Amino acid sequence: MTRSGFLAVGILALGAARAEAAGPNGVRLTWEGDPATSVAVSWNSDDAADTTIAFGTDPGALSGTAEATVINQPTPLRHSFTAVLTGLEPDTTYYYRVAGYPEEPLQFKTAPADPCAPMRFVLMGDNRQDIGNATNPVWEGVLSEALEHEPLFFVNTGDMVEDGTNPTQWSNFIKASEPGFARVPSILTMGNHDADEVDGDGAIYNQLYALPQNATTGTEDYYSIDVGAIHFVSLNTQFDEPGSSEWNEMLEWLDADLGATQQPWTMVFFHKAVYSRGNHSSGEENEGEINKSLVPIFDAHQVDFVLNGHSHDYERYAPSRGVDEEFGGTGRAFTAGRGDEMGEVIPDGSVGTTYMVAGGAGAMTTDIPGLDIHCKDAACTLCTPFYNSCPEEVYDNDVNGTVVYDGRHNFAVFDVSGGHIQVEVYTTNAGNFDQPELIDRFQMDTTAAMECGDDGDGGDSAGGDAGPGGDEGDGAGGIVLFALGFLILRRRRIL
Repeated sequence: MTRSGFLAVGILALGAARAEAAGPNGVRLTWEGDPATSVAVSWNSDDAADTTIAFGTDPGALSGTAEATVINQPTPLRHSFTAVLTGLEPDTTYYYRVAGYPEEPLQFKTAPADPCAPMRFVLMGDNRQDIGNATNPVWEGVLSEALEHEPLFFVNTGDMVEDGTNPTQWSNFIKASEPGFARVPSILTMGNHDADEVDGDGAIYNQLYALPQNATTGTEDYYSIDVGAIHFVSLNTQFDEPGSSEWNEMLEWLDADLGATQQPWTMVFFHKAVYSRGNHSSGEENEGEINKSLVPIFDAHQVDFVLNGHSHDYERYAPSRGVDEEFGGTGRAFTAGRGDEMGEVIPDGSVGTTYMVAGGAGAMTTDIPGLDIHCKDAACTLCTPFYNSCPEEVYDNDVNGTVVYDGRHNFAVFDVSGGHIQVEVYTTNAGNFDQPELIDRFQMDTTAAMECGDDGDGGDSAGGDAGPGGDEGDGAGGIVLFALGFLILRRRRIL
């Protein structure tokens, strides 16, 4: 077994051993500030006094301490704690315990300060249970397999539980997820199943996860954060009611936020998919409101990726611009070629946005395990050979734009090295009857060449085999700054 495989098995066993504990449990890492110098550590406990975290770079001498804020929650969550650690060193492994737990310290790694340094993240979502309050057993297996790739962080597209108002489901989920979430920070977005009866800070989702605060709303319902060379934006598609104050406020904020960023890459992630052929169809939410409102903003700001869940499958579409006529636009165009014409290397957002669905981390997928039933266009064909329920124009565009569709459980691995991105998507052993396999691989490059310097030690900032660190030599920092400035000017030239 590989070192990472041994680690994954060991920490899964640790998580199982703590599942019934009344003390600290459900330890989880998120980012609400600079990922290179800070991290938010959250946990739950029956004891309101379990507020202290000890941390440091030496597992035998955790010399730093911090006190957590506490929120009282319904049973069995009881008390939720969050401590934000700041002033950390970039690209550095830290060890920590919360309220003395566990005996063997947990660990995490800060992001590199150099935006050109290689880093890896895993994209996944829809890990919720299908029935009952127990965590989906497929999710624990998917998480373990994702950990084998040693990501720096996770991006989750939502639907972590089946009923966001149910504290038992959340408690079970954070305990089951601790083996991964306590060691790898996450940035998240709210799915429709995660939603509570209240919005904002009163929702269980908001109380469990410390994420960037939005200056417009004062909550983390939607937010943006820079990680390396990427500007991530998380939206809340629970606000998709046409004309609502929440929806219009978020659209205005999104337009301003994307207009202000100077990062080489932009990735927007949210739950309900813009385009999908799975158990949810393109534009099905509020008569295409997501499509008609969001796509023009993505086009105007040359967004590189839109990452969604909601449908329980994996999908990638050829870069596109425009809104389907069915939803009030002038039509969708595949400016870099149709799906069946796509090569391994595809252009970035300057010639269209790449839309992806990664919703295969637990919930029942559109493939029927063991029966070899592959239900493509599930929402449009109802799993029959006959097309019967989607607008013809939208259906044709979805077919023409599809590069890859796979209805099995999955996750996607992004390796980012400055101006270059490589994506590999894998099916999982968990939840599938066939062996795991690579189902998609593609690369994307920015519109301008970008020379990236070394971050100081020549090492692999993401862990594993995340890719080359770029050129070495004297004056690397100056080269990086020059290249970033050159890239930004090139990217913003085309409107």
